[in-house]
Amino acid sequence: MKASQNQKYNVLYGRLSQEDERQGESNSIYNQRLLLEQYARENGFQNTLFLADDGYSGTNFERPSWKKIVEMIENGQVETLIVKDLSRLGREYLQVGYYTEIYFPQKGVRFIAVNDGVDSLVEGSNDFNPIRNWANELHAKESSKKVRAIKRMQAQRGERTGGAPPYGYKKKAPDSKKIVPDEVTAPVVQRIFSLCAAGKGPSQIARQLTAEQVLNPSNYYFRQTGAALCGLDTSQPCRWSGASVAHILDNIVYRGHTLGLRTTTVSYKNKAEVKRPESEQALVENTHEPLITQELWEIVREVRRHKRRAPKHMEEPGLFSGLVYCADCGGYLVLCRTEKMREDQYYFRCSTYGKKGKAFCTPHQILERDLKAIVLDDLKRVTHFARKKERQFAEYIQQKNSAQLRREISRLQKELDTGKKRCGELSALFKRLYEDNVLGRVTNEQFRMLSADYNAEQKALEEAIPRMEARLEELRASVANVEAFIEKAKRYTAIEELTPDLLRLFIRRIEIGERGKKYSRSSGQSVRIFYRDIGAVDSGMLPGEAKPALSAFQLHQAVPNTGQPQDIPA
Repeated sequence: MKASQNQKYNVLYGRLSQEDERQGESNSIYNQRLLLEQYARENGFQNTLFLADDGYSGTNFERPSWKKIVEMIENGQVETLIVKDLSRLGREYLQVGYYTEIYFPQKGVRFIAVNDGVDSLVEGSNDFNPIRNWANELHAKESSKKVRAIKRMQAQRGERTGGAPPYGYKKKAPDSKKIVPDEVTAPVVQRIFSLCAAGKGPSQIARQLTAEQVLNPSNYYFRQTGAALCGLDTSQPCRWSGASVAHILDNIVYRGHTLGLRTTTVSYKNKAEVKRPESEQALVENTHEPLITQELWEIVREVRRHKRRAPKHMEEPGLFSGLVYCADCGGYLVLCRTEKMREDQYYFRCSTYGKKGKAFCTPHQILERDLKAIVLDDLKRVTHFARKKERQFAEYIQQKNSAQLRREISRLQKELDTGKKRCGELSALFKRLYEDNVLGRVTNEQFRMLSADYNAEQKALEEAIPRMEARLEELRASVANVEAFIEKAKRYTAIEELTPDLLRLFIRRIEIGERGKKYSRSSGQSVRIFYRDIGAVDSGMLPGEAKPALSAFQLHQAVPNTGQPQDIPA
């Protein structure tokens, strides 16, 4: 029945939450309606209108039918509101009290809770409402605790608690919680990871999928099930966003693992979602078939961590994006390329030098074409040796890495200890400086100058210490996995050209040194390649390999003629 402005209704209201449903049929919407209609007939209530909210918690007052009732009350269309009991109105103590004690009387609405014997026209029937409301809220609180406990146990067992399966998967059966690869979308997910490993960013991948008219996740799910996911836009079914692609690239579900308890709510009253700390999340491995390998997952993590934006006029990222670093300052090298330059003139330059000048570092300039030649040559050399002389290769790598690793870990640990000690000293110095300023031993001007210096130094240390700790952890975990490298070398027996995915499959980092003679255009230049799983394998160091008169890492390079002012003086 549709309400109109000139008539009043006796509204019968029912509500059912999932928790209420689990407790049996007595609270079902159907049974509530029967009870309320019978009560209305027996007590002479005419012109009744039944409204209900099915599947809504009593602590949530943002319910469609309840909001409709409030709207009708505001329009003067409600004479009486009848519910089965106070808990059907809600389980939030303060809110229910506000409606029954203040709002309904102000609006002239009679309120009846049948099973609780509450009738606002009968004096004294509301006396126990505060106690009932408190008990109802306590029930909601206890129910919330039980639900959270159940969800935690499910997450710790690796069970899926969500509704729609992740893009790339489908439910094993309509009523199953198990997921299996979707033959239509699984290849799309695998392609997204491969494109990222090749150096493309989420926005570039999104544009490519959009151009190829691939259905986006929400529209694919809608066409398969008829259910609408959040953010569904059927007017642009093939429009992908960088955020959607990034979400896929960051989702560990594609490794075959289930991550539960990622979010929670502020409280049983406030349903706003908040992200849980990683320490409180539940990761269960190998719960379903993976779509990507651990190797590809790690490469994508590395690419995402070191991703550099391509210039606006260049759609494709550089071949070595995120791989090339300065051997002296540790900053990344920038690929310099303009529309006026030929491709064989593209060159790398130290970003620190470019931003801060020669007082902080030197150019470390190298042509991209020469770097390609060096890396390709060395990759062929190392993989060939790994395939042909597995035992000698494994022995050499294990011996080299154990000594090299110990030295690097020892050096970094000393730096870390020194940094932490200095950080503590700075805190003590600042405290002493503050006390001296308060006692008048140090002027305000002196305090300002010294505290600014101390703060700047401490801030730099606080930024550096986490990086050193992460690197130290990485080194301690980087026990050489020679077998994994040899297996990769066997898969790629004919490497004729470098590709982004091939580079990231084998190489973790490339360090470019400065020329032996400062500002010389012809002096040799060191290029050191760090391979995944095995570290650096310098030329002439493999067993039985002749040490060349001039290392394969020495390059005589001319400064590119870019038509722009040169960074290196003639």
